[in-house]
Amino acid sequence: MLDLPIKLHDNNWTITVEKNLNDLNKEEIIQVMRLVVSNMVVVFKKQELTPEQEVNFCMVAGEVQHYPSNTDRLKDILVGNNIFRVTGEKNERNVPGLFGHESVLDWHGDSASNENRESMLWLYGVKGTKGSRTSWLNMIEAYKDLDEDDKQYIDDLKIYCGYQNGSYSTSKFFHEHINKDNLFNLVTKNKEGQKGLYFPFFQTFGIDNMSESEYNYVWQLLYDHVLDEKYMYHHDWDDGDVVISEQWLSLHKRWAFKGISNRLVHRIAFNYDNIY
Repeated sequence: MLDLPIKLHDNNWTITVEKNLNDLNKEEIIQVMRLVVSNMVVVFKKQELTPEQEVNFCMVAGEVQHYPSNTDRLKDILVGNNIFRVTGEKNERNVPGLFGHESVLDWHGDSASNENRESMLWLYGVKGTKGSRTSWLNMIEAYKDLDEDDKQYIDDLKIYCGYQNGSYSTSKFFHEHINKDNLFNLVTKNKEGQKGLYFPFFQTFGIDNMSESEYNYVWQLLYDHVLDEKYMYHHDWDDGDVVISEQWLSLHKRWAFKGISNRLVHRIAFNYDNIY
């Protein structure tokens, strides 16, 4: 195991790597990515990165989400073909980026109903981030603390997900849907052997072969359990911060921020196929 300079957060799972991203070699980047998969959140402070450097870093782990930048739906929110600009700042066509609303962007996982969704999420604070906060939920730690009877009860359940406007965002960008064809294990295990909950609660609309009343019981049981402060990491942004998170066993939330029209964050979604 390589000896990266790291600092463990008081929650005992979030890690800050105290090194410049551009100084890491391939083996160190792979170690960072494995730490993301095992610990859910890895932070870098005081980075100065070009879009090309951002994408190249993520590509070490695996395939990076790629979009055609010439489509009407995407051309105003993309930087190149791989980076979404998350901001209320308007471009030369007077169009803001993704999630440009001042109101809260509540707990969610990206593309929750897509079985081929990317496993990792990169966020880089480019400018105007001071005073804003994004939080993460560690669903591995939340699962560990469940009562053993509750663990047995939910162990084989399969959920289905979708998007409903207003459930976690007021953005009109995404199409409303409920996808009952793609079922997901409520309890799942990742490549580092960590077992946890795949429960994007504001994007979950039912459990396969379960009545609505029983589903509502399970939903409320887990919702009340996971929203404990000890399962959260709160990131108070500074420009130059990078936060990398795993997307199957964590959720994230951007709190309301009145300065969203000046705040610019770059988002990249990618996989980690190359590190295993």
